[in-house]
Amino acid sequence: MEGKEFFELAQKLAQMRSEPALRSAISRAYYAAYHCCIQLLREFGFQFSKDASAHDKVAAYLNNAGITEIQFASGELSYLRRRRNHADYDLASAEFQNHIKCQLDLTRAQGIILEIEKYSQEPLRTQLRNGLRNYHAKTNP
Repeated sequence: MEGKEFFELAQKLAQMRSEPALRSAISRAYYAAYHCCIQLLREFGFQFSKDASAHDKVAAYLNNAGITEIQFASGELSYLRRRRNHADYDLASAEFQNHIKCQLDLTRAQGIILEIEKYSQEPLRTQLRNGLRNYHAKTNP
C-alpha cells in the first residue's frame, strides 16, 4: 500500500459531507501526505520510529533541508497534523461541519504530495537528499 491511497479515500469521504466523514477525510488526507514524506525520507536512508515522535521529526527534516518549496510543504504538513488532531480529538468543535474548509485541507495535502513527488525525481531528488544529509549531520554529530 502507498500513502497516496489514503488521499483517494479522503476525497471519497469529503464527498459524503457529513461531519464524521469530513473529520475522517482530514485525518486521511494528513496521513496520505505524511506517509508520502516519510517514505521518501526512508528511501534516503533516514530512520524514524513508529510512534508519535516521527511526525515532528519528519517535519523537522523537511523544514531544514534548505529548500524553500520543501520548507513550505513541511509547514503545510504541520498545519494538517494540527487539523487532524483537532478533528480527531475535539468532538465538540463545530468547525468540521464545513465542507469547504475540508476541501481546502485536502488541497493542502495534495500540494504536499505533489511537491514530494516532484522532489523524488532527479535532479531535484539529489538536491533534497543532500539538504537532508546536511541537516542530519548537524543534528547527529
